[in-house]
Amino acid sequence: MSEDLENSEFKLFIKGPIKDAGATSLLEVRKEMNVEMIIPCSEISISIERRIQRTIIRGLEGDDLIDEGAESAVYNIEACVDVAVYTTIMGLFRGGQPTIEEPFEGGEKKVAFKSIEYNSSNKVLKIRLIEDTDYTY
Repeated sequence: MSEDLENSEFKLFIKGPIKDAGATSLLEVRKEMNVEMIIPCSEISISIERRIQRTIIRGLEGDDLIDEGAESAVYNIEACVDVAVYTTIMGLFRGGQPTIEEPFEGGEKKVAFKSIEYNSSNKVLKIRLIEDTDYTY
C-alpha cells in the first residue's frame, strides 16, 4: 500500500461473516467465519433520503405530504486495493450481512452490499452499501 493510503483520512471498518473461508485446496473443508477489515479509502460518499408519502388529490388544493421519518443511507466507497483484499470483500459479499463503523458520525451500522466493481489494472475497488435502518446498536 502506498504511504498516502496508509495515512488516508477515510477508512472503512467492516466486519461480518465470510463465505468459503480457508485455502483453495480441494481437500480442505471450507467453512464460514467472521472477518474484520480496515480499508484505506480514496473516497467515501453518503447519500441519505427520507421516506415521504405523497398523495395528490385532483380537484383540491396542493399535495398531501407525510414524512414517515425513516431514513435510507447509501454509501459509495472507492479504494485502491490488491486482489487479496478484493477476494476477501467478495467473501463478505457472499457471506451474509456485515456491519460497518459509520465513517462520519460513528457508531456501528448494519449494511447490505448493493454492488462491487474491481479493476485489476489500476486496483480500484468500488463498493455501494445500503444501510439497514431497522438495525441499531
